[in-house]
Amino acid sequence: MLKRRTVLQGALAGALVSGCSSGPSGQPTVDPENPFAVAPDAPVEVLAGEEYGGFGAAAYRKKYPAVNVTATVSAKLRDLVLPRFAAGNPPDVVLNSGDGRLELGRLVGQGQLADLQSLLEAPAWDNADATVQDAVLPGMLDAGRYEGSQRSVNYVATVYGLWYSAGLFQRFGWDVPRTWPELLALGTEMKAAGLGPFVYAGAHPYYLLEMVLTLAAKTGGHDVMKRIDNLEDGAWKDESVTRAITAVGELAKRGLIAPGSTDFDHIAAQKRFLASKAGLLPCGNWLENEMKPLIPANFALTMSGVPPLDGSSALARGLHVAATAPYLVPEKAKNKAGGLEYLRVMLSKDIATQVTQESNQLTIVRGAADGLEIGTALRSARDLLTAAGDHVITWYFADWYPDFATAAAQTTGQFLAGGLQFSEWTARIQSAADKLKQDKAVTKYHRD
Repeated sequence: MLKRRTVLQGALAGALVSGCSSGPSGQPTVDPENPFAVAPDAPVEVLAGEEYGGFGAAAYRKKYPAVNVTATVSAKLRDLVLPRFAAGNPPDVVLNSGDGRLELGRLVGQGQLADLQSLLEAPAWDNADATVQDAVLPGMLDAGRYEGSQRSVNYVATVYGLWYSAGLFQRFGWDVPRTWPELLALGTEMKAAGLGPFVYAGAHPYYLLEMVLTLAAKTGGHDVMKRIDNLEDGAWKDESVTRAITAVGELAKRGLIAPGSTDFDHIAAQKRFLASKAGLLPCGNWLENEMKPLIPANFALTMSGVPPLDGSSALARGLHVAATAPYLVPEKAKNKAGGLEYLRVMLSKDIATQVTQESNQLTIVRGAADGLEIGTALRSARDLLTAAGDHVITWYFADWYPDFATAAAQTTGQFLAGGLQFSEWTARIQSAADKLKQDKAVTKYHRD
């Protein structure tokens, strides 16, 4: 069993930091201005799936004027990079995003990706009194850990929640629900006002499963999702999970689902929501970028967290956040030190702020979006993320075992559409998890 996304124990001895001298105690000393001892004239090559991947180039050139930094953006990242990994001449930095993403697990298994722990322990680009890791939001590095080693730094913080129109809420005098019973009561008011209270994409039922799991984790704490990720016996029968699926089932029982939801794809569901024919929509904070031309003026698109079942929740501020868009430094990069230094630039507050301003996405860098003049959508997601703190909820089984995740999502869609009883939902998913656990042909991962 591979042990992935576990915390690396002990400090790295500094093997990746070349050119360090020894202090009086015999320990290597690091120049905080140049912790990786990069050559001041060695070129740096960046390949990125999105434009912001090259945003660090100007700051790098300013510090090292003799360096030629090239940043190439391509939607066909996989086609460009894989042959170069195979030939042993990969670029120095890769932003693995967009439709042409690389399969990281395979590259890790081939020893193609450098350990980034020295990057995390290095002084921050814009604050020598703090480390790079200090600048990162809690829980956002786990997604890049494989067998205890940091092989990627996932740069974008994707926040999930329930979307609503603040303009619509103001018109009807509705309050954002603070508990699940308040959400059900609000749904009843929305229905009386002629809205389909809750709309979702039945063609993509993972959104429903995401809400169930968030509610379960809020109820029972982080260990609920750790047990599910680790395929522990009975994990899907945990009381927090059964309470969550029962609560979500109440939406259907009370007739609070917008008509047609079971057949909508994500665009159709989002269009209905933006037309104010439905009051609440579960989705990630990419929604604004995806639907920007169709968002009405004065709609005030706003995200709220999934409300907890009651006041006894273990993670009252719990928020599902997925760290995406991995940055990589290839092990065989010609200028690996330059690659690490480039990531140090990208993890500075100034560059992360620029990324948020120009791409309308949140990053994993603490405080990078604070004080920005941004719209209601991104501002609400930012404020939820800030308030969550150590209540950030994460899970990884959907990446580790995508076929199982798809089956679990489809089962959830069938349940909410009335095709399954509660007991059947639990039994089917637990049985599928048990079968997966016993399947020796599937590589298993573990989360501490």
